[in-house]
Amino acid sequence: MATGQTAGGSRRTTRWLDDRTRLAPVLAAMVHVRIPMTARTWYFGGIALFLFGIQVVTGTLLALYYKPTPEAAYESVQFITSDVSFGWLIRSVHHWAANLMILFVVLHLLRVFFQAAYKYPREVTWVVGCGLLLLTLGFGFTGYLLPWDQRAYWATVVGTEIAGGVPVIGDSLLLLLRGGSDVSGATMSRFFGIHVLVLPLALGGMLALHLVLVHQLGLANPKKPEPRVRTADNDDEPLRPFFPHYILDELVAWYILLAVLVVLASLYPATLEEPANILDAGHPKPEWYYLAVYEMLKFLPKDIGILAPIVGLGVVIVWPFLDRSPEVLARRRKVVVGGATLIVLALVFLTWRGYVA
Repeated sequence: MATGQTAGGSRRTTRWLDDRTRLAPVLAAMVHVRIPMTARTWYFGGIALFLFGIQVVTGTLLALYYKPTPEAAYESVQFITSDVSFGWLIRSVHHWAANLMILFVVLHLLRVFFQAAYKYPREVTWVVGCGLLLLTLGFGFTGYLLPWDQRAYWATVVGTEIAGGVPVIGDSLLLLLRGGSDVSGATMSRFFGIHVLVLPLALGGMLALHLVLVHQLGLANPKKPEPRVRTADNDDEPLRPFFPHYILDELVAWYILLAVLVVLASLYPATLEEPANILDAGHPKPEWYYLAVYEMLKFLPKDIGILAPIVGLGVVIVWPFLDRSPEVLARRRKVVVGGATLIVLALVFLTWRGYVA
């Protein structure tokens, strides 16, 4: 009896809300996404989305106590770590989520590339995904300075100097990033504003566009190319229900990742070095996701070492418009897959070399 009353009350509540919002058709459309049974995503994109949500929540909590000035930033981070209840855990989760978000966005793009899921009709989805990667790297770059300790300060000096080496626009770009000739309070103000306002708004908008495109186009079949015109003859492949099957798998992946985040934050909490000293450079390095470029500059002339990643990134962004072959199977794309594999291995090697050097 109680169960029937509860169900009846739930239906009345649902009907009351729908009468006043007319959202039922929208919600029904949202849970219908085309997912071929052969699709293999490994949930990289969903995990990256989850990590962005973690960043928003933990970043908002940190911003309640953080003071974005050179005189107070270091002490405010110390206060968060030592005196705020669970402040050390929130900061450490934010730190690890930032690193893992970059990693999973890269893995997501690599999965899409190697499965040829960037081909028709998903060229625009790929371009938007590359934009999301750039914004995610921007989050890491601007957030790294905020603790204002030795490592953060000098890593930012190195990173902005690399940006300043871009031919033609390098000097203007360096001035734009630093707000002056040196890394100073003006730099911190700019980085903090970009980190907590500009980048979240830009990434949120681009992420919404990305999700709309994925919803409208569905996931790619890694076994065969998308037909230019769907007919009853070529549209009979078995599909996997998005709700609740795929959603439940995503939630399990998020739950596991949350546990991993808590373990990492507990065993390897975010550290804080000595306060920034502009007279003691030590041995500065950028963060791991910039180490490949940093290491490349040791072997190549400066202009080439900076231009090569920029040109390479540009080629990656427009690659769907350059690769016009309809083939999607890796064994029939040996040159593309082999070349991409070599480039990825080279970047991994340069990152490792820069880390251990």
